[in-house]
Amino acid sequence: MRVIGQYPTKRSKIPGNARQNMRRPKGSRHMADRSAEIRHIPIVLGAAAMVLGLAASPDADAAAVLKPDTSFASHRALYEMTLRSTEHGSSVADATGTMYYRFEALCGGWEVESRVALQLHYGNVGATEVIETTWTFTSFESYDGTELTYAVDHKRDGMIQEAFAGEAGKDSEGGGASFDDELMTSVALPSETLFPAEHLRMMLDHAKRAKGPFRQVVFDGASTSNPYSVNAFVIGPVRGQHALAANDAASDAANGGGAMLVGAWPASVRPMQTYRIRMAYFPVTGANTVPEFEIEVDYREDGIAERMIQDFGDFALDLTPSKLELLPVAECE
Repeated sequence: MRVIGQYPTKRSKIPGNARQNMRRPKGSRHMADRSAEIRHIPIVLGAAAMVLGLAASPDADAAAVLKPDTSFASHRALYEMTLRSTEHGSSVADATGTMYYRFEALCGGWEVESRVALQLHYGNVGATEVIETTWTFTSFESYDGTELTYAVDHKRDGMIQEAFAGEAGKDSEGGGASFDDELMTSVALPSETLFPAEHLRMMLDHAKRAKGPFRQVVFDGASTSNPYSVNAFVIGPVRGQHALAANDAASDAANGGGAMLVGAWPASVRPMQTYRIRMAYFPVTGANTVPEFEIEVDYREDGIAERMIQDFGDFALDLTPSKLELLPVAECE
């Protein structure tokens, strides 16, 4: 398996057709009839890797949007993926992999990139079939929450499973999204739909005020199962010694498991309040009473994920950070 052992040095770009109409007027709601079905590894942190080079607008409001939003920390990180647990009857015997994740505030919006390389071992120990999955998910979300572009490249044992780019737009009345693969499908977005960074900000604001449920409709562009009804539950602040400070037994017990690796974070990453949040994802168009997947994350107030668990039902994965780098604030004219 190609393990992502260091940060990528070259960013991939979304195809040009996914960048069209990035500054679409707010009243433009209807998208082209383009979309595709994808079964993806859900990454709640979002996606993206494209250089947009947005030009400054002559009016004051547009110029203000170009200033980087520093409410979240621009960063890139590596997470080690390991098998956490399996349910009785699961065919998964083991799992190993890495996830590279970059979240960056640029001129006009948030750019995110997620690259996963995962080996799933099926069968009994000593007689397993190994399937390698690579998954790249990229997106750009405008600061005003009205536009999102995205792209997916998904391979299994080197064979392409899905590859598409798309775009979504919304306003207070709703909107639409499109996927440019061979099915050329489009989906409608309810008026209450949020894009990923917008959702994360509102969810953390809720976590600061109280524990308990926080339910929203979210569109991330990673699948035509979107949009999702995301049932989040704020478990509460992570107690005890901060997870970034140590990895001893006392810290691990105080934090309910999943304490961070020693040396994972640089000294420049100061400790801050962290909240444990569990999210269950239900497709809006379905009538399922069981979520398609669940994710539990320890989020710092600056949006950095200290700990993640992805639960697929019959098995679950731990994502443990091994590297983190804070990125400089973008310079915008």
